[in-house]
Amino acid sequence: MRNDLLRGPAPAPEPTTDPTTAGDAYEPVTGLDQQTVQCVRACEAEAAAKTASDYEHVVWAYGVIWSLFAVYGVLLWRRAAAQRRDLDELRRRIDKG
Repeated sequence: MRNDLLRGPAPAPEPTTDPTTAGDAYEPVTGLDQQTVQCVRACEAEAAAKTASDYEHVVWAYGVIWSLFAVYGVLLWRRAAAQRRDLDELRRRIDKG
């Protein structure tokens, strides 16, 4: 065990060039002309911008839904308060009569 500590850190693994193990590593474009590469990048940028702008609609939708729930909750609270007042009035009438 003591000898293992004196040897130092283990050597770093050798880099691989296998595309299946590279993950998201950068790979240069080969086999396409510059115009095609620029067109594809423009299409990808447009799709990314559209996706990002669609998130705004999702946020608005959640906002509207939560607002509707809040309004419904306030209406239920007011209705319950009115029913409590009516019930108290009925109890007073019963106690008098």
